[in-house]
Amino acid sequence: MLIGSISSSINNHTSLQRLYLSSNNLLSTLPPDLCELKDSWELYLQDNSFTGHLPLGIGNFIITDHMDISANKLSGELPASLSKLQMLEYLNLSQNTFDGRIPEQFDHMLNLGTIDLSHNKLSGEIPKSLEKLQYIQVLDLSFNLLEGEIPSGGKFANLSAESFLGNYALCGAPKFQVPLCIHKTERQSNSNVDKVIVACTIEGSALLVIVCTFIGISCYRKKRFLKHPDDIERLWGITLPVISHRELVHATSNFSNANFLGNGSFGSVYKGILADGTTVAVKVLNLLFEGASKSFDIECTVMHQIRH
Repeated sequence: MLIGSISSSINNHTSLQRLYLSSNNLLSTLPPDLCELKDSWELYLQDNSFTGHLPLGIGNFIITDHMDISANKLSGELPASLSKLQMLEYLNLSQNTFDGRIPEQFDHMLNLGTIDLSHNKLSGEIPKSLEKLQYIQVLDLSFNLLEGEIPSGGKFANLSAESFLGNYALCGAPKFQVPLCIHKTERQSNSNVDKVIVACTIEGSALLVIVCTFIGISCYRKKRFLKHPDDIERLWGITLPVISHRELVHATSNFSNANFLGNGSFGSVYKGILADGTTVAVKVLNLLFEGASKSFDIECTVMHQIRH
């Protein structure tokens, strides 16, 4: 096992075609001199303890087709110069602490077949430009802080939910097991789409929380619904737990199939476990269905009256 750092003199080996330094205990930052190995085809530095940022000159590996720097302690933003690696077929930067956005310029790496950026702290939206990558077979963006709509064009049509797990602010197609996106045009055409979270508690030896998540349309603004949780508390004489949509996503593992309990007339039901260990049944009602709002009122009234 190698211990220490990569010597700056490594750039003297200009004819080096393959560099395998994986699974050692190499420390410190990646030296900028490393980027002088312009004739290297493969670079394997995974499973070490490198720190700091990726060198800005990393785009100098112009003929490299495999690059694995996963399972280190690298941080900072992904440099746009990565997009210069137009021969690259395999890129693995997973299990680091990279942050910031995924560079839009990644679509320049047209030969990429595998991109693994999982288990980092990447944020922002997934660039729609990635739809241009025609040879992508594996795209792993799981367990980051990504948000917004998952692209659906190009090779994204062949991807599964596993590619996006652990990003709790994503939305998109049902097959990705994320909430549906609500576009601005839909908001305008439907006047307003609102989400309401209401909890109905059952008194007794077992405490069950029925959490009803609504996707409403313009009728929400009419007086058919109470507009504030405090109004509901005064009506029923109960204290409602405050449960955010993010908590519900965590509790149900992103509304996964494993937590799916069944379909009702007006929506779906999922099992979840809140942070305090409370078991919840999460019912997602779609108010586009006629009678959904009335069904909710009846269910919450009945559940409140139950005694065990």
